Amino acid sequence: MEGTIFSLIPPIVVIVLIILTKRMFLSLGVGIALGALMYNGWNVVDSFTNVFTIMSEVLLGDGKVLVFVILIGILSSLLYLSGGILAFAEWGVRVAKTRFQAQLATMLLGFFTWFDDAFSCLFRGAVMKSVTDKYQVSHSKLSYLIHSTSAPIALLVPVSALAAFITSIIAGVLTSTEITEYQALEAFLLSIPTNYYTISTIVLVFIAAYFSINVGQMKRDEKRAQEEGILFDESRGKVPGAEESKLPSRTDGKIADLLLPVITLIVVTVISAIWMGQSAEGPTSAMEVLKNTDVISALVNGGLCANLVIIARLLMKKTPGNHLTQSIVSGAKTTLPSVCILFLALVTANIISSLGVGQYFATLIEGNLSLAWLPVIFFLFAAFISYSIGSTLGTAGLMLPIGAEIVAATDITFLIPVIGAVLAGTVFGEHSSPLSDTTILASIGSAVHPIDHMLTQLPYAILSSIASIIGFVVLGFSGSTVFGLIVSLVTVVLGAFILKHRQTKALQPAIK
Repeated sequence: MEGTIFSLIPPIVVIVLIILTKRMFLSLGVGIALGALMYNGWNVVDSFTNVFTIMSEVLLGDGKVLVFVILIGILSSLLYLSGGILAFAEWGVRVAKTRFQAQLATMLLGFFTWFDDAFSCLFRGAVMKSVTDKYQVSHSKLSYLIHSTSAPIALLVPVSALAAFITSIIAGVLTSTEITEYQALEAFLLSIPTNYYTISTIVLVFIAAYFSINVGQMKRDEKRAQEEGILFDESRGKVPGAEESKLPSRTDGKIADLLLPVITLIVVTVISAIWMGQSAEGPTSAMEVLKNTDVISALVNGGLCANLVIIARLLMKKTPGNHLTQSIVSGAKTTLPSVCILFLALVTANIISSLGVGQYFATLIEGNLSLAWLPVIFFLFAAFISYSIGSTLGTAGLMLPIGAEIVAATDITFLIPVIGAVLAGTVFGEHSSPLSDTTILASIGSAVHPIDHMLTQLPYAILSSIASIIGFVVLGFSGSTVFGLIVSLVTVVLGAFILKHRQTKALQPAIK
């Protein structure tokens, strides 16, 4: 069944089950079992042995990334406990003098909480509401500002938890497809400029905030907030989960409590990566360091040291032991679902690869479709799957192996554009999906109903996706990453100002 149309059955079953049941673990488990049975000729014993072997290899090969994610979860909770983020929010209240500056502070905080997109969504809303409420920024707008500067920023920083997830998946994909032209971190870094959706989204959110570009329901919510002081749709009742999102936090926190652990994470990770990537034979170039280093081990070192720094500061301040314990346990628990999804996604990727799904797609494409269409096709497929299942990691785990299989069998030069297109599509789908964890967390943190957040963010996400589609088409046919990125950015800027012009034109009768 390898390399035939039947190899599509496991990934299709996984996608359909996730859409129908909304249960990620069950669906991935069924896909793994079905794929193993098909690969082993329906022999149950051989299938069980095969799955056990793959799981063992994943744990031994990628266990460190799971440890790093748990460390980041703990760090996130301890940073909140320290009061460092709250101190930043209080500073923001003093510094922000205008409505735009309040929104700008909210977005810029995303560059300080880049290490975890889920944490960024939840706690930025919780600490920045006091700043934006002062200037009657609707909670719908707040959630849009937060959500659009969470995962997009995390995917542009190679030492974030999300980037570590993706790098780990890429490493498994490169190994299973026997691609030796790139190392995992090198491939991820090279794909960053081709992630047109995330870059376009970050540009658009700053433009929308500065020029007050409000489209569709966002226009209604912002008008109600400024004219009536009503910051969210109260007719829908209490925002689900708003109270449950609170953790203990010190009131004497300083901005240094946020900056020192974060700086420690970055510095230790970079130094560790350079140290492990250096050749004993003599001077090594930066690219050779990237190829030789163990980025996951470097991230673990950085995460461990960052946690030690924040714990030391909390102990020096005589923080109650029960608060420390509660934050550590809570931080670890919040990462467990993501850790399990990543583990199952890595196992699924191995199963899909062994069935030759990519080889089958490659036979369909060869002679029937220009390879130049690959980036835009993978962007659209990844967006659809991510929207359907609400998971960036699940989508990457399904689509990256297929993409790697195809380019390995056709043209390896399309590997980086395909990786960028898949990651761009997953973020677009996640931004548009009511099932996405970050959609829900951004809503809870901003005290707005998830349906209102999704509907108000959707027009902006669509504009960025249109710009990305055009950019990927240009990239595919021109072979130039820079040209495609420029076209994508020009498109999103032009689109934003067309919306602004229409908004201004619609207000003219009222002004008269």
